[in-house]
Amino acid sequence: MKVRMKVEGGDKIARKLQMMAEEVARTHMRECALAGAEVIRAEIETTAPRKAGTLAENIEKEVKKQTKSRVDIHIGPGEEAWYGRLVESGHAIVVGGIRVVKRSGRVRWYGGKKVGDVPPHPFMRPAFDSKTDEAYDAFEAELKRRLRL
Repeated sequence: MKVRMKVEGGDKIARKLQMMAEEVARTHMRECALAGAEVIRAEIETTAPRKAGTLAENIEKEVKKQTKSRVDIHIGPGEEAWYGRLVESGHAIVVGGIRVVKRSGRVRWYGGKKVGDVPPHPFMRPAFDSKTDEAYDAFEAELKRRLRL
């Protein structure tokens, strides 16, 4: 899931950011993006199923990549709740077989017998869809506050 944010008054904001040292501007952009991501993270936490162990308590946000004008943030289950993507999209139930972990970290099953399916229980996508506009607003408000606009 990706969000691209464009802020109204871009020329004025761009000029202010260009006048700052690059590291200061990057810090502002990162913190503003994290403020927007927090809105979505909090909603995912409230919509996550509670019967799935520690899933709801381990929804995290993390900066994955940042350039001058772009911040990529991952929002979703942390390491302890690795199974969150299985809950979100559903999965097959396989008995027997051999589990092989590739170098990339991807797990593959060879052999075994498929005995059923677990239906999807989407909790991240609906939260993302319902809170994207609010995340934009949080990003923009934080950026304007930091730049004193």
